[in-house]
This record gives sequence, structure tokens and C-alpha cells, in this order.
Amino acid sequence: MNYEFHDPHNWGVLDTKLEKDELNLTWDIIKKYSPKSAVWSGNELVSIDTDDKQWELTDPDNKWENTILRPAVAKYAERWGMPCRSITTHFHGLSFNRFWCRASTVGDYQSLHHHESVLSFVVWMNIPFNSRIERNIQPGFRPSAGDFALYYTDSIGQVQEMTWHISKECNGQMIVFPSAWKHAVWPHFSTEDYRISIAGDVAINSYDVYDPIHNLADPSKERDINEKPSDLRKNGWI
Repeated sequence: MNYEFHDPHNWGVLDTKLEKDELNLTWDIIKKYSPKSAVWSGNELVSIDTDDKQWELTDPDNKWENTILRPAVAKYAERWGMPCRSITTHFHGLSFNRFWCRASTVGDYQSLHHHESVLSFVVWMNIPFNSRIERNIQPGFRPSAGDFALYYTDSIGQVQEMTWHISKECNGQMIVFPSAWKHAVWPHFSTEDYRISIAGDVAINSYDVYDPIHNLADPSKERDINEKPSDLRKNGWI
């Protein structure tokens, strides 16, 4: 017998590593906009007030967006397209609309949540532990300690987990994923050093509207709303 295999369309996760100059740019932004309570020794966060452990970042002259984020989104779009449907009359551009840094120490975590955007990203800047070791501090009681996990439903409705067992080797690693995917950051316990990461979102830009989806004058020229977003070239995303 001959066999054919048909895979249903789905979206994925882009995984990459920042270059040295990109890491330097990112650290400069993190430290420049860190709260007054933050005490730094080089790129090491020595201390920070509990209420200040998450802060907003600003991207001067869109340099981080242009050199790091846009190329990553372009690669994502070339592979999977955008993980959203355009329930509108026209196509819309994208916008880098949120950017922040998080410093976590012993016992800190981010519970299961999702973002109201199209794509989200995380960059691990300083991971002072190995999550594979974390889970063995109390074997069986902390099966996900230190991990970063994404959760999604597969084609038959089962909830699946995609996990990153993070360690110092992950410093500078960036992942891009659909914002609708729920995700969680599990706590670490073996060190009081700060886990530093940055994150942000790419959303639909309501002010950047172009090209009708449905061409009522000439239906033969209608565009497939699920096509890979070549229209994003208009505003430089790919």
C-alpha cells in the first residue's frame, strides 16, 4: 500500500539566540530604565525593592525593534504566517506595543496566563540556576521548578505542554510564540540570585489599515485571509 500524510496547519515557536552586540544593546536598555531601587554590578542585579521587580522598558529610536524583533517576526511569518484571523474589512499592520523586564528570585513565579496580542516573546538574560537540578531539590514535589512552559491544544483537543528546561546556557535565548498560548514561569529555589528576563508583545495596529480583504468590485481578486502575510512588507515587518 502507498501512504500519504497530511498535517493540519498549526503555528509554532521560533527559537533563536541573540548575538553579542544585540545582548549589549538589551542590557543597556534594561539598566537604563530600571527602577531607582535597582543596584547593579555590571550586568548583575545586586538588589531591588520587592515592588520594583517588574518595570517597563523603552526602545530608543526603535533600535531593538528594528535589529532584533522585526527580523524574528519576519522569520516566524515566513514559516507559519500570523496566528490570528482578520475579522475586519481590511488588512492591518503590526505594532510593537509592550516591552518590559522582570527580575525574579527565590519562590517568585508567573502563574498560567496569556497576552491579548498576536505574538509574544521572551528573552532570558540571566538564568542563575539549572531547572533540571531545581526539580531534584525535593524530588517528586517540584516537577517543573525553574521551567518555562507553553500550553496549547492539539488537533484533537488535548492540552499539550512545551517546556524549556532553562539554565545559564539559555542566557541570550529568545523565543517567539502566539500570544493566545497560555504560559507559566515556575519558581526556582536553589539561589537568591535574580533571574532576569525581558518580554513583550506584537499586536495588530488599528491605525495602519490598507488593502481590502474582500474586493466586492472584482471577487476574483479577493485575498486569502489565511495566506502568509506578505502584506506585512508594507510596514517593514518582513
